[in-house]
Amino acid sequence: MRILDAMRRPRAELDAPVWLSRVTVALVVVVAVVAPLVSAPFVNFDRSMVLVYVVVGLGLNLLTGNTGQISLGHGFFFAVGAYLSAVLIENHGVPYLLLIPLAFGVCYVIGYLFGLPALRLHGLQLALATLGLALVTPAVIKRFESVTDGHAGINIFGAEAPEFTGLARDQWVYYLCLVVALVAYVVVRRLSIGRIGRSLIGIRDYEAVATTLGVPATRTKTTVFALSAALAGVGGVLYSFVVQYVGPEAFGLPLAIAFITMIVVGGLATVPGVVFGAFFVVYVPQWTADINQSAAGITYGATLILFIFVLPYGLISVFRWILGPLVARIPGRRRDARSGVSSRPDSRDLVTTP
Repeated sequence: MRILDAMRRPRAELDAPVWLSRVTVALVVVVAVVAPLVSAPFVNFDRSMVLVYVVVGLGLNLLTGNTGQISLGHGFFFAVGAYLSAVLIENHGVPYLLLIPLAFGVCYVIGYLFGLPALRLHGLQLALATLGLALVTPAVIKRFESVTDGHAGINIFGAEAPEFTGLARDQWVYYLCLVVALVAYVVVRRLSIGRIGRSLIGIRDYEAVATTLGVPATRTKTTVFALSAALAGVGGVLYSFVVQYVGPEAFGLPLAIAFITMIVVGGLATVPGVVFGAFFVVYVPQWTADINQSAAGITYGATLILFIFVLPYGLISVFRWILGPLVARIPGRRRDARSGVSSRPDSRDLVTTP
């Protein structure tokens, strides 16, 4: 029970020195850069899908984890980005690199317009409103068959590697996903800490108090919803590059469940936790499907129940519990002699406290 209590503790930070955080990030980035050069194409495909989920999960976790707004409709914005990419590449010959900022802008505007009325709702009402958005997405795609090709879907033959790189297509697409994921990670990380992060957490926990202190709650929530939708749209573009096909059945309710599962399993309001959650939703269904084809759906349900009751702060809390005693022995940490609390202002660099 002491072990479970330690892993469930909401404020259990890894009080790591700055140099350790930077070395850890540098090592992870180096491994991520070298990995596709020594891996088979199908392995690069799976890793690219992990990065796609990371981009979407970062935005959704900022909305749900930091701001407290539950959204089940991000599959819609994901589909908008994917179909925008497919239609413009195949039917209009638009350069594929332009589609990333274009999808970001389009989904930001759509998300802002949807968020204006939707975010006046709270809790279960907002979840049901966005759930309706997830349920109608496949039907909307099929309805506009003249644009989306309906049930048949669209094959995509873009995103080829430039000749000067000497890379195969799977390696090039992986690097595109990696660059976008790193940029999204840095942006969301910066938004999650400091004054902006405290404002978001204030809205989540004490909206009336935050409003009294001058935080524009409605505008902030709408902007965060729009940013989250924009990242989902960018993830949709990357998805179209990786899979090279978009069809209506890929954007239904199971996708919404996968997105929510990712941020719950990784750890709500923790930026590094999104990465762990993305690995989970990509690889665990594959492993369980090898046992039984129906096991993937059972895995999602059982995992959500397990994490809600046993590990409500996600996989990141397990790493905090394991690595905490090791980090405590590392020199370079300054502590207050009376309280034992670190006085280093950057001690939160390794993980973000939920």
